[in-house]
Formats: sequence, structure tokens, C-alpha cells
Amino acid sequence: MSKLLKRALKISITPAILMIAGKAIGIIVPSMIYDLEFFIENDIEGLTSIQILFTDNNVTLFVNSISNLTMFLFLAVPTLYFIIKTSIYQTTLQNPRTLVKITKFNILKWVTKKDVTFLHIFIWTSFLTIASIIVIAHTLQGQTYSWVGVSAGVASLLSIWGTIRTFELETDKIYPKENSYY
Repeated sequence: MSKLLKRALKISITPAILMIAGKAIGIIVPSMIYDLEFFIENDIEGLTSIQILFTDNNVTLFVNSISNLTMFLFLAVPTLYFIIKTSIYQTTLQNPRTLVKITKFNILKWVTKKDVTFLHIFIWTSFLTIASIIVIAHTLQGQTYSWVGVSAGVASLLSIWGTIRTFELETDKIYPKENSYY
């Protein structure tokens, strides 16, 4: 197995765990807070054999919306954090004014390159896009509130745009824009 594949698998463990944890927390917490009645059924057909069922369709819509939103936020917040952090770092390398502003706001230690790579951003954005597709599919099926689906779609598009922008900044270091270098 190549080093890149090992590294990609190592990076993808955290968003996968957060995706599952976000969905589970989004189901358990509202059920406990609002004291909602549910039962667990074991069904051999389908993708999963264990199903959590609620007694009312409105309750199911509410809990499914909260769980989808929680799952999406568990992935969206770190992804947008990585994109913003990397973008600010790349801007400081190209523009000294940005470095002065970062020093003025006292966030110079926050903007470092050592823990975020393009591979991190790409994998987190991929998981965020998958979660967004799930949320949008549930919205189209009427199983989630529409504002949750729209929010997921917008945040996913922003993260894809940020990933593409990060890729452009990374490739500009290798292949400069001026034609005189090559």
C-alpha cells in the first residue's frame, strides 16, 4: 500500500467517526430532551438491519432533521476551519499586509501550515459533500426540513469552492502564473 493511500485512510478516520457520531447524537439528544417514544426494530431487508422508529410522523421529521443537521455541522465546522486557516496562511505568504493584520489581531500562532494539508481539506470536503447529498436526498423525500437541506447544499458548495481555491493556491507555488518561468 502506498504512503499516500495510508495517509489518506488515516486522515479519513476522523470525519467518518464524526459523521456517525453526529447522526447518533442528533437522534439520542432530542429523544432524551423531549422524552420522545421510540422503539428499535430488527429488519433483515435494506442497508442496515437495526432501525429506530418513532410513533408519529411529525416526531420522525423533527428528529431526522435535527440528526441530519448535527451530522452536517460536525463535518462543516472543521472543514470550513481548515479552508479558512489554509487560505489565510497562503495569503500571508503572498501579501505582507495580511501578515501585519494577522499580527495586529494576535492570531499569528493560529495560522500555521504544519497541521493542515490539501489532502486534509480534500478528504474533509469529500465527507462534507457526501453528508450534504444525504441531507438533500432526505429533504427531497420529505424526511427533513427544507431549510436544513438548503443550508447543507450552500455550505457544501462553499467548501467545494474553498477546496478548489486551495488547490489553485497550492499549484501556483509549483507552476507560477507568469509565463516567463516556463
